[in-house]
Amino acid sequence: MPEFFYTTARNNQARPTQHFRVTPVAGSLGADIHDIDLNDLSDAGQADLRQALMDHQVLFIRDQSLSVEQLKAVSLRFGEFGVEPYVKPMADHPHVVHVVKEAGEGTPFVFGGAWHSDWTFQERPPAFTLLYGHDVPEIGGDTLFNNMYLACEWLSPALRKMLLGLNGVNSPEFGYGPNAKHNAGLESMQILYGENVDHDVRSHPLITRHPETGRNVLFANPAYTLGIEGMKAEEARPILDYLFSIATAPAFTVRMRWTPGTLAIWDNRCVWHQPVSDYFGNRREMFRTTVVGDKPQRGSEE
Repeated sequence: MPEFFYTTARNNQARPTQHFRVTPVAGSLGADIHDIDLNDLSDAGQADLRQALMDHQVLFIRDQSLSVEQLKAVSLRFGEFGVEPYVKPMADHPHVVHVVKEAGEGTPFVFGGAWHSDWTFQERPPAFTLLYGHDVPEIGGDTLFNNMYLACEWLSPALRKMLLGLNGVNSPEFGYGPNAKHNAGLESMQILYGENVDHDVRSHPLITRHPETGRNVLFANPAYTLGIEGMKAEEARPILDYLFSIATAPAFTVRMRWTPGTLAIWDNRCVWHQPVSDYFGNRREMFRTTVVGDKPQRGSEE
């Protein structure tokens, strides 16, 4: 009998703030933010916004008007820019990726179109990703997110104890290695394949401690976590597949709908995301930045 996954709305309650209005979207994670102007946000408002991000893991900030320069300014209020490997950024904005799919493209493939947390093969993976919806389809083009705190807490104490001592092996091989030609269908994106990606293979703890909340997180994802350090592939694969099946349980996810002028901010240290490819034949244009995080630290026994 398959596992029955559940959570409650207590995981995702809004705390009061005088700077904007917060509407939780699901019991697992996610919130819409209204009545805010990111171009004119006080330091106190910024502090409350960061706290809301810690509370809800992903925010959809509605009704914004952001130029590329303004998006960069908003990003820098959360920290320093991250490094964008394997995809060419905008010529005049080296920290901004223009994520666009034109209506006339010949394949339905979308950029980043699988469950993942951004760039976990980096020594310091992104803490946050900011994605601004400039031109979005009327129907479709949503993004899925999940709560990796809840996935970690769902594990049995015995499995958590085992994972606390293990490292996941993270690599860009599947997405950007020399044989990863599925991204060739992204006609409007400039993907930079690596002839050899061994220099970007890194091990991180499978259970990490979130540096701001102190909570344990299951830190592995299907796109980049390709093995477990010290284990044969045949041993690691069933463990990873089981962990991934928990993380994608519907009770631990939220589906966020885009509207023009929406800025999404999510915490890569505790969520995955996946864009939904269901708008083939329509145009979708976004602008994306990342904010660098700390080197992942091992979680602790609770």
